[in-house]
Amino acid sequence: MDANAPENEEELIRSCMRQGRRLLRGRGVPRDYERALECFDRAARAGDTDALYMLGKCYLKGVGCRKDPNGGVDCLERAAERGHGAAALRLGKCFEEGNGAPRSAELASYWYRRAAVAGESKAFDCMQRLNARQNTSYPSRLKNEARDSG
Repeated sequence: MDANAPENEEELIRSCMRQGRRLLRGRGVPRDYERALECFDRAARAGDTDALYMLGKCYLKGVGCRKDPNGGVDCLERAAERGHGAAALRLGKCFEEGNGAPRSAELASYWYRRAAVAGESKAFDCMQRLNARQNTSYPSRLKNEARDSG
């Protein structure tokens, strides 16, 4: 038996996540996005929520894989449903921008609120920005509707 082999599943997950982050950042090892993605995938399959979040980010940006915004949103949503605040925050941004998900201020607001409840302080800024956009776009819509109808 390998002396460095993880003893249990929890240790295996921690080891995969640690190695994935090192490979992603190139800390102490050459940067290798594909191998980092494999590490995150292995940990996610073992049930790790942080790994789902990291996979989601990689798929959204095409890091270590072909860019797959829909796959990224799927991973983020699964992590956010498990209470991962950063995943909920990123998911809100996906809905706000229409990246991998239909543009929806309502769903963006929902996920930003979930992120805030999970302790993500940036969620409040995102909600304010979203509300400001909605409030400034409302008069513009009225002006456009008036112009188009008259």
